[in-house]
Amino acid sequence: MFLENSCSLQILRRHHFQYHILHSTFTMPTAFIIGAGPNVGQAVAETFAAAGFQVAVASRTPKLDAKFRHYVFDGSKPETLPAVFEKVSADLGVPSVVIYNAYKGKVETADNPFGDIDLDTFKENLGINTLSPFVAVQEAIKGFEKLGPSGLGPAGGTFIFTGNITNVSAIPGFLVFGMQKSATASMIQNLALASYPDKPYKFYFTDERRSDGTYVPQGLSGPAHAAIYIDLAKDAKQRPWNQTFVYGKGYVEFPRKEFLPWNPN
Repeated sequence: MFLENSCSLQILRRHHFQYHILHSTFTMPTAFIIGAGPNVGQAVAETFAAAGFQVAVASRTPKLDAKFRHYVFDGSKPETLPAVFEKVSADLGVPSVVIYNAYKGKVETADNPFGDIDLDTFKENLGINTLSPFVAVQEAIKGFEKLGPSGLGPAGGTFIFTGNITNVSAIPGFLVFGMQKSATASMIQNLALASYPDKPYKFYFTDERRSDGTYVPQGLSGPAHAAIYIDLAKDAKQRPWNQTFVYGKGYVEFPRKEFLPWNPN
């Protein structure tokens, strides 16, 4: 994730009925969105609610409509997240879908990245970009285990981390942000490919791209994220863990590019 911008939600409607039918014989499931802002978070919350989910959202301050139950959470304090999961589970039910959408980063001076960030700032960002996702997926799996196959329903449990291209491409000015996103990507890769082989759990690192495979520096599409997230959640099978996708097209596999120049436009 770099920067966000709001877009129409119209492309999502075809997903709503499909997911509702898939879960119609089960108790209303719960989706928990950590880091819910007015673009991606809003679109994802609206989409999952329309699909029949109870939606819980967490952030430092409420940013969405009051119809979504809000829980206070500071991503730089990962040790507080288990208590938030407990509250969500008690209020709405154990989440079968957990989406980590929080992030923090800055563009460093390309030829002197260490001159722009001190250790305290690095630790704070690490908490938001890596340590809190670590705790979030731990708590998500505990919930999946508690729900069991019958409670999860035919689609199983889903954990999604909103990422970007920095886990595969070096970009000037993104040494620290890329380092922290890459650590989380490695965790997701291991969970998807090497852990819980006999469990109905799915794990994803998502990355919105332009049609030519380059990154989207700003104006991320909330509806595009929401469309692919609900699609991943309703599919019982683990798809490619690194979900690179294009607005209006969905998942697209791109060749790896080791280096890309920074272009904010």
